[in-house]
Amino acid sequence: MNKCCIFLLVLLPLTLFAQGLQNTIPGDPEIDDGTGYSDGFGMSGVIGALTMDGETYSQLRLRPEIGFGKFGFGLDIDLLFDSDGNLIKENWEDWQDYIDKIFYIRYGTREDPFYAKVGSFSSYVLGHGLIFDHYSNVLRYPSEKNVGAYVGINTFFSGIGFEVFTHNIYKNEIIAARLHGNPLYYTKLPYLENLKIGFNMGIDRNQYDKYPDSDKDGVPDVYDAFPDDIDYCLDNDLDGIPDQVDFDINGNGIIDHPSVNPWVAENLPDINEIYPNTEFDMDVYPDSVTIYKHRQDIKVFSVDYNIPLIENAIFNLDHYGEYAKIDKYGSGIIFPGFSSKFSIFHAKLEFCYFADQFIPGYFDRLYDEQRSEVRIDRIGSRYVYSLETKEQFLKSSSASMGWFAYLSADILKFGTIKIAYQDMYGSHMNTGKSLWASVSANSLDVIRLKEAGISYSQTHTRYIDFLHPRNSNAALSGNVVYSLSSNADIIGTYSEIYTDTNRDGKVQAPTEVISSMSFGVEFRF
Repeated sequence: MNKCCIFLLVLLPLTLFAQGLQNTIPGDPEIDDGTGYSDGFGMSGVIGALTMDGETYSQLRLRPEIGFGKFGFGLDIDLLFDSDGNLIKENWEDWQDYIDKIFYIRYGTREDPFYAKVGSFSSYVLGHGLIFDHYSNVLRYPSEKNVGAYVGINTFFSGIGFEVFTHNIYKNEIIAARLHGNPLYYTKLPYLENLKIGFNMGIDRNQYDKYPDSDKDGVPDVYDAFPDDIDYCLDNDLDGIPDQVDFDINGNGIIDHPSVNPWVAENLPDINEIYPNTEFDMDVYPDSVTIYKHRQDIKVFSVDYNIPLIENAIFNLDHYGEYAKIDKYGSGIIFPGFSSKFSIFHAKLEFCYFADQFIPGYFDRLYDEQRSEVRIDRIGSRYVYSLETKEQFLKSSSASMGWFAYLSADILKFGTIKIAYQDMYGSHMNTGKSLWASVSANSLDVIRLKEAGISYSQTHTRYIDFLHPRNSNAALSGNVVYSLSSNADIIGTYSEIYTDTNRDGKVQAPTEVISSMSFGVEFRF
């Protein structure tokens, strides 16, 4: 590809598919994720530019899809080129890279006797959301790709069935299972004959695995100065010499005193006596890292039920509830819960009680980012690097009770408005407030605008902070689709996730803002 072509690609305005942060909020129906029925062959693609980790690449993405009845298959072939026109080959080097090109392989839907899917999941829900609440395994897509899977069975005997799920078929670390049925179906009792009960389980087998550890020394690469050397991990002065074998750890040009530098003490034990008039550095404060040699898992279990109360063409009303328990921690309950559909509106109202050390929707759409985060603590003049897991926040979560409400309105051809709010109260509660909002428009009558949307949330926080919308509990995403023709669109998306790495209560750009942006033209034929 010559430089002229690259220049044209970079100039294409707007962006690509933003799969990691769909405009989903708690209370939303689960997104289909490509598991519906479609027949024939189709091809879509994007030509444009993509920004990842501060670098901009030219991009050609192709998505061929084929479907026959319940069976469907789609690929996601992504070609990235650097500023010199060279193909980025790191995603084409081993057999797993080729498996990662699978966008989905599916058979049937979750209502069929047998169904299965392999690929991406932008919104996975289990039960009524006390365990998995719109979990996404494509949060950092396409910089990080997970090929997940689920398989399930629904029988005709009292509706008994099961489902198993994994976020990544190689690692199988974030996994789920569900057993469900209609135990009173054959009784023909009013209402109770339609009672559905489910038993659910969610596990993260290794919360530290968000960060790779290339040399398997227990020090994550994210703060390992020598990620390919099992013997070393620290380099305080960034001179390329490991602190463990450096006679001048802080790089000020003065030999460290044996009393403050173990390497000098071991290899030059008498240097201060041999050279009594030599100046030695006493102000040495070596950094330290926390080593994670063992896995740390987290398990959540729940039981849920659902009873349809009114079902007709005009108005539907369901009653439901769910009880969940986090292993070794607290529990939570939804009761009563009501869901209704009327005209253009879909609403939910739940009363919730959460005991000490419990967080609802533990595996939510931001979980892949929040399962563990880097923590940097400054003690005097030295830094201590460690990981802080989402599990650690359970210890400070106090008992609370309150309401969750959800309302969406599908305004015919114009778009959708969604809002959800959770308001919890407790004597020592500090994480009970959550707000989600999403607005989307999809009218071709407005300057050929096909779709535009924005979604924002603050979750599990002490109070909704409108003065500082960028905070560690918040997330933002947006997208724009402009129609060029019947088979071509200009697409733009942008997303931000925030992390307070240094724990100063503020999110500083760009180091603590994880943004994703790309732009291009999508075509279909």
